[in-house]
Amino acid sequence: MKKLLMIGAATMLTTSAYAQMPTLTHEYAQPGGGSDVSARNLAEIAAAEKIATIQVQGGKTLTRSIQQVAEGKTDIAAMPIVLYFLMSRGLGPYGSLGRERGAELASNLRVLYPYHGITGFFLLAYASTGIDSWDKIKGKTVFNGPPRGGALNTARSVIRLTTGLNDGKGYAGKQIAWGQANAIFLDRSVDAAVRPGTNPASWMPILAAAGKINLVSVPKAKWEGKAWQKFLGAPGNAPSIFPVSELAHYGENVNVISEDDMFRTVTAPFSDAVHKKMNKGLAKALTAAFIKHVANLHRKTPFAKGLYFGQIDDKKMALCNAGAKLHPGSVEAWEEAGYKVADCMKPAS
Repeated sequence: MKKLLMIGAATMLTTSAYAQMPTLTHEYAQPGGGSDVSARNLAEIAAAEKIATIQVQGGKTLTRSIQQVAEGKTDIAAMPIVLYFLMSRGLGPYGSLGRERGAELASNLRVLYPYHGITGFFLLAYASTGIDSWDKIKGKTVFNGPPRGGALNTARSVIRLTTGLNDGKGYAGKQIAWGQANAIFLDRSVDAAVRPGTNPASWMPILAAAGKINLVSVPKAKWEGKAWQKFLGAPGNAPSIFPVSELAHYGENVNVISEDDMFRTVTAPFSDAVHKKMNKGLAKALTAAFIKHVANLHRKTPFAKGLYFGQIDDKKMALCNAGAKLHPGSVEAWEEAGYKVADCMKPAS
């Protein structure tokens, strides 16, 4: 009888907590991308399930958003897994924090669920340029990202690993803000671009309307080689390989080039992250609602299914080698939904 009373009291407390519908903030990156879809979906289902009211805010610099979550100033943020790794070591954009403070802040972060922020990095060029392989960007001008940030660093690494060429030596890298990236490609200010994208990418129909485009996979021998495999296993990276047929929706104006009908590239694992002190019941309810409504999320946009929403396999999500952990409430939600959660994803507390 005492046990029944205790269970009843706990249920009443949980119900009472959610009856108040806490208001949470959720920050994400550029509109139209994976983190946008994820944030808006969580806000929608949290309201529908009467879990919380979530105020989503886009166009944010995620390096700052993640720090604000770690400091308890923001409730949820889209977190590229590489940012967790860099913060935990006080590196890159978190260099000013120092190793000790960076590690302290990173230890406050917990993941609700992972996904891929992009399908991968793509080499594209108008067919009229004659660029139909990675080696042919030698001596060319290539858009490889905005002036600073992870996209630029990754694009430079992808080019170097595939061709041996370095920005400013083997090719002329062109950096410009994302808002102008389409314009400089369309007016042929650059010969090619190496840029991240989803599948389908919102920018591809715009570019393809102006001429036939070559879209080039990383060659199999390079991708399977020691250097590329080390890169794919680095914190913040994960392999992306899929049939060329999955790009057929672009039509005849996009010529996909691969030697074996498989497209190979690198992707960036993301997550929606919270502070470790978020109420366990709230974190569990948010994660459970996310898992429950994954099919609905896939229907929201054509590229959602390719971003692996609703999967927790660490070989695809790469949380463990970056040191990122799930929230305890999230662990319970995944396991109760029938998923196997790797021990290395589970927090000590």
